[in-house]
Amino acid sequence: MKNKVTALRLPKASLHSATLNPSKKETAEVSRYDFLPVVLINGSEEPKNAIISLDDCPQSKIEFINLGKDYDDKWRKYPVANIVIAKNSMARIPLRIKRGYDPFGLQDEDGILEFKCSNGSVKMNYIDNDDTDYDIDEDKYDLKDAAYGDELVLEIDAKSLERGTEFTVSVYASDDGDGLGTTSKRKAISGKFNVKVVENDVFLREDVERLERMIKLISTNINSKPNTGEYRVNRNYCVFATDRYIGALLNNKKDFYTYDDEQEKVSNFESLLSGTIRAENIRKKGYIFDYVLYKDNELLKPIYENIKKIDNDITYDALSINKGLLISYFNKNTLKKIGFHVFYTTYSDNFHVQTLIIDNTNPVKPKYKIVDQHGETTSNGMFSEIEEGFKNQSSWTYVNFYLNHEKKTLTKTISSLWKIQRG
Repeated sequence: MKNKVTALRLPKASLHSATLNPSKKETAEVSRYDFLPVVLINGSEEPKNAIISLDDCPQSKIEFINLGKDYDDKWRKYPVANIVIAKNSMARIPLRIKRGYDPFGLQDEDGILEFKCSNGSVKMNYIDNDDTDYDIDEDKYDLKDAAYGDELVLEIDAKSLERGTEFTVSVYASDDGDGLGTTSKRKAISGKFNVKVVENDVFLREDVERLERMIKLISTNINSKPNTGEYRVNRNYCVFATDRYIGALLNNKKDFYTYDDEQEKVSNFESLLSGTIRAENIRKKGYIFDYVLYKDNELLKPIYENIKKIDNDITYDALSINKGLLISYFNKNTLKKIGFHVFYTTYSDNFHVQTLIIDNTNPVKPKYKIVDQHGETTSNGMFSEIEEGFKNQSSWTYVNFYLNHEKKTLTKTISSLWKIQRG
């Protein structure tokens, strides 16, 4: 545990000197005995089983509260972080305690913190540690011995709550009476957090890390171009890879195609006849939140005479994009939900299957990437460019389909998007 020394600052002037910040009202009742901290997100540490956003934008509005006239100007307008937490795992939120006002003369440096949750079913714990990784030697943080400069971890257990449940955690501070010999009676709000239990169709960083590990495993093996085995070069592996990606995301080996790389054998086989058939089966098992089917020619505007000139070299020059077809679907399903969003995608009557990952952990600058069995494709970047990314992926499947099925009307080819959720 920390050894705490109460610091007493030498007086520079009287407590209510006229040299105080002129923007402060003269009626302020701040006292050298008050404990007025600001409890903030500790941005130097990563949360665990949680996503924290302080972005203020139309998709993710930030609430601001006024901590009161006794606080220095820079602290009065307090931004309330939006936090998404896991349901079945303990969430850890890194916090730090800053001095909320800077008086003249002696000042009491420590006091008492109290965390109040708007939902009585939420369990909270406090760790005296400056990071969020679990450690067997962790000490409990003593809220009755809080001090300026401290770092702690707020642990939240929301297992008893339904997904999507929203609640607030407010922090109050008061004097502990052991500083300057006089106990302040003042109790002030010193922080607040808006919290939501992650929804069924939104994923946390820990979930996506499992998916990323599977992408690296499969793409590394595929790109080594073996002649035999699970990853042999002459096998169209896109539908198998996508199934394994989704299984890794959901941490589910029971309902998805599973291959044991150590034993080099399939441990769970699913019927993978085509992308849309497979997606529909996944939907029936409860893992699809929403989906949309669309005709390729609704997204792509083909110049047929150019397509006919293409031989084996695939080019996007024959196609332009019909903007606006997909963006409203993505806006509705992702931008107002902080976290990661994952989609099972099919192209041109199942010519290809891929996985779309949208990173909305930073709502001001959401990102996307499309992956297949070879790993991350060239379609990645800012969310605002996502339709262009789909054009790049759809173009070669669309053109290849045309070259291989000249008797079929291109306007009938179907692509699809299936939003993944926990079962």
